[in-house]
Amino acid sequence: MAKLLTRGLIKAMITSHPLSFIVKSILAGMLIGCGCLAYVVIENKYIGSFLFSLGLLTIIIKEYNLYTGKVSNWIPKDTLKLLVTFLLNAFGTALVAYLFTFTRANIDAIHPLVEAKINDNLLSVFILACGCGAMMHIACFNFAAKNHPLYVIMPIMFFILCGFEHCVANAGFFAMAKTPVTLDLIAKTAVTVIGNAIGSLIFARLIPAPSIK
Repeated sequence: MAKLLTRGLIKAMITSHPLSFIVKSILAGMLIGCGCLAYVVIENKYIGSFLFSLGLLTIIIKEYNLYTGKVSNWIPKDTLKLLVTFLLNAFGTALVAYLFTFTRANIDAIHPLVEAKINDNLLSVFILACGCGAMMHIACFNFAAKNHPLYVIMPIMFFILCGFEHCVANAGFFAMAKTPVTLDLIAKTAVTVIGNAIGSLIFARLIPAPSIK
């Protein structure tokens, strides 16, 4: 009886609106962090990007809060909530990715990956971030319309294999590489956050979708 009451209390606390938002946002980030690990550890990048998509599939099915999945529904009054979502996502992603640096997992591939991101220019980062935002919207919209995992897997593999910039995943990559936080890194992250939003909103707002049947 005591165990049932304890479980009920914990469930009630987690499902209360503010705490539920925080937990679902952090869990979404943690799933992306697992995807980052798979992509870095697995030598075959086609398999790595395929397994990365498991994170987004789980996020969509369990209705967790992921910035790049929510931003296509942006309205001005939700700006702060979206930014908090990103920060919580980034925390969850970075936490998982960083923890794996203390394991025997071979993460040597992270260093050239992060070096390329750090040495990139802001225009390139912005364009690649817009591409990622577009793919994220396509994945979420198409899965909602047709409920088939390929509609998530294909766009995710597309943006990862093309080297697009995903603001939440980058938090995991930077944490895994133990990248120092500098003004340049903050600027690139901000540009990625904005680019992800613009790429998503272009497909969500400027290109009207047909009615779903």
